[in-house]
Amino acid sequence: MNDTQQWIIETTNLTRVYGDGDQIRALDGVDLRIAHGELVTVMGPSGSGKSTLLNMIGALDKPSSGKVFVNGEDVVLIKNKDKFRAKTVGFMFQLHNLLPTLTARENVEVPMMGHMGRRKRHMRSEELLELVGLGDRMKHLPNQLSGGQRQRVAVARALANNPPLVLADEPTGSLDTNSGMELMKLIKDLNESQGTTFLVVTHDLDVARQTRRVLVMADGRIVREDLIGSPLEEDLKVWQHSGLGRRFLEHRHNELSHLSINPEQFEAVRILLSNNVKDSKILID
Repeated sequence: MNDTQQWIIETTNLTRVYGDGDQIRALDGVDLRIAHGELVTVMGPSGSGKSTLLNMIGALDKPSSGKVFVNGEDVVLIKNKDKFRAKTVGFMFQLHNLLPTLTARENVEVPMMGHMGRRKRHMRSEELLELVGLGDRMKHLPNQLSGGQRQRVAVARALANNPPLVLADEPTGSLDTNSGMELMKLIKDLNESQGTTFLVVTHDLDVARQTRRVLVMADGRIVREDLIGSPLEEDLKVWQHSGLGRRFLEHRHNELSHLSINPEQFEAVRILLSNNVKDSKILID
């Protein structure tokens, strides 16, 4: 096995520039490795490059420079990208994009068209809808399903051709909190039971905490990488990267005088946050 085959996703100095005049660097030298079977989230403000990164990995756009390998293949060199996407990458989006005139089962079968016969499509779609808990909703149209159920159909559709990788762009963005958490539990269960790799873009910290690894992007770069720990550890990570946390970590005691914190208390909090920093891989301060 060569080095690129050890990773389901590997990017090297991946850059995407838009525009000829005032150029926008949507991606700015991204180096990334994701192993087979991982469940990873990408966070960051709007315009940080999250969706552009997914588009590059999913062969929906071409890099301006750099390399992107998916399942050992150089995406830029793949001639039949439609076939590549059908077999290797499943997609989920904030809006489920189900066809309104097709039943749940028929929607799941759409990506299988041209790749397997009618009987196998029926069997596979039924199997997947059972897997996502919608075995009793196969003949329902999208408007007869709840938002959470429609996203479950979208999950089944993303898995239609048994891809090793699923890219999910804000999959819980249009759902209420409970439905979003149920969807993430389903994704986590599928990751563990099927071994499918999931790369999930989200703005929701609670969603990110359901995964094992969080990449934080800003200005087209991955600026931080966190491994998910206990809820307390995750709260400390949020605090350490806040403005208040930075004041403690950078010894800016004079800026906190209005809080009536004595030097001993200040040092105790600083040590607590500093210890937590060791568990978070800071790539760019």
